[in-house]
Amino acid sequence: MLMKTENKANLILKSLNMETIIQKTGQLLFYFNLRGRRLLCRQIFQNHTSVVASILVFVGFVLLMVFLSFGLPIVKNLAYTAIAVFILFLVLMLVGSLKEAKRLERTSLSSFFRFKRKNLNGIVLTSIGFSESERENLNLVLNNLKPNSKIDFRLVSHNRIAADYKKLFRILHLLIDGGIRDFKKERKEELFYFIQSTFTLNGSEVKKTSLNSRFSEFVNESEMEFSENLRVFQKILFA
Repeated sequence: MLMKTENKANLILKSLNMETIIQKTGQLLFYFNLRGRRLLCRQIFQNHTSVVASILVFVGFVLLMVFLSFGLPIVKNLAYTAIAVFILFLVLMLVGSLKEAKRLERTSLSSFFRFKRKNLNGIVLTSIGFSESERENLNLVLNNLKPNSKIDFRLVSHNRIAADYKKLFRILHLLIDGGIRDFKKERKEELFYFIQSTFTLNGSEVKKTSLNSRFSEFVNESEMEFSENLRVFQKILFA
């Protein structure tokens, strides 16, 4: 009976020791993992330069070890490693430049929409709410280029001084390939950003809240009302 009790006690102690070991090793792994992540964030992934430099150093070291294992003389080893690292540097620069160009394209006006017209030459701009001095800027926008300055849209709603947001929506609906009436969420946000970045409305900055409410009214017009409201601008833009 005594031996059974001692055996049980030993088993309990062993299990306690194992639990302690697991806890301590787990804490140790957590500590090194945390320190490693901090090192990566603070030193390596801090910016493009540190990332590229870290890759080049690591690859250079590996290549040195590989060439040494082949028994190459130290001079040739250094020369081959330098050439390989330089080529890798050029490749990384090219890849990084392409990614940056794509990022800029995604955030620029040029990536948002395709337009049915490339210019408004021959159109009396005042009939669609723009001054003749805005022709160059409008043509830049239609060619997916940023205007030199914001374009003032001056068509006002009935009995109001403020510019009519819905009239601008109708013009853009006709000019943008596929129209804008079916825009949801992301595409609608792109449209609003495009309008805020490109236009002022009768001398005032565009208000996001007004864009939201007027766009809802615009898309919820009956088919007959929608067609009738577009017709006047269709005649001007595509006569």
